[in-house]
Amino acid sequence: MNANQRQDSSLRAAGLPIEGRLAAYLAAIGGGVALAADAEAAVVANTTVQPFGVNQEVNIDFNNDGQVDFQVDHDRVDANGSVLDYLQIDKNDVNGAANPLVFPTGTETFPIGATIANDQGAASYVAQALGSYPSALNLNDVVGPASFFDFQEGNNFNGTGKAIRANRLMDEDATQIDQILGGRTAAQVQVPSNGPNFGSVAGEVDYIGLRMKLNGSTQFNYGWVGVRIDSQADATGAVVGYAYESTPNVPIKAGAVPEPSSALLALAGGIALVGAAARRRLRSK
Repeated sequence: MNANQRQDSSLRAAGLPIEGRLAAYLAAIGGGVALAADAEAAVVANTTVQPFGVNQEVNIDFNNDGQVDFQVDHDRVDANGSVLDYLQIDKNDVNGAANPLVFPTGTETFPIGATIANDQGAASYVAQALGSYPSALNLNDVVGPASFFDFQEGNNFNGTGKAIRANRLMDEDATQIDQILGGRTAAQVQVPSNGPNFGSVAGEVDYIGLRMKLNGSTQFNYGWVGVRIDSQADATGAVVGYAYESTPNVPIKAGAVPEPSSALLALAGGIALVGAAARRRLRSK
């Protein structure tokens, strides 16, 4: 007996009619983590919409193991009277609105959860070129071994000694913090290229493509995070879901979620038949 059959058996035992059992399945899938339905599939998704406001963040835990893998982080910084909003993808929690000048060293991790830390140095985002902002992917764009990945947030871009903060999805900063608050000259900072790329159309979903080594793995897994910008003025919105391909080195399409299981489809078909029979009985009266 598989997991779907066990769940359906327990729901039957609880006395739920077929409509109630389908609702329970849909609630389980729509409200949180959805595992791939078939044994050969391996997409793991979380479809919960998680809003973020000013100076708020959303944690991304792809494999639902209690260990934060990435973070979509909003920050608002006052640079001597110039209020700057930016939204970034983090693979550590070193800097933020309270300490915007700090650069990660590559050894920091999120607080350790239920498992060992991820290889933060290997984590990266889909980009167009070295030192560019994250690409805003469209639905069904492929994230995988053939994609170009980068993650630039440091004080020695490409060996030049320049500071760069290219992990921004939206960026009113664009080196102002490092110059105004950090005292760097324009020659000492690198302006990221090709963007920023998110939120060009308010209310639409853009996707971040991500590559990671989870929990001590030596191989890459690929995933996506969907981001909707509701306010372009202050770079706030929501993470609308995320998913990853649990089989290493296998690509995933942006926005891909598990297909419904055969049991769920059969249950939906059963409800359709019940509804049709009920309509026929009503018409015959």
